[in-house]
Amino acid sequence: MHIDGKIISGEYDQQNHEFSITSVKHLTTESTITEDELGLLHDYLLAHASDGGQILSLNDQILIKLNQDEVQQVLHDLDDIKKLF
Repeated sequence: MHIDGKIISGEYDQQNHEFSITSVKHLTTESTITEDELGLLHDYLLAHASDGGQILSLNDQILIKLNQDEVQQVLHDLDDIKKLF
């Protein structure tokens, strides 16, 4: 099932219970996360949502700055993805 969030897009694999992230802020990537990993990412961002933003690393090469509003959008995207598991 394809998901197009505000910041994160990807494919949910129901058989393997994994989500493959295919883009972040319209930059192409390929990363697969499990339900537990998604939960850890969600909890981390929620705990640090008021820190003024976050920096994500794509493919261990590209750094992406997220401002506070974008962190909230990612949290919303992750909530939508969590519902699939």
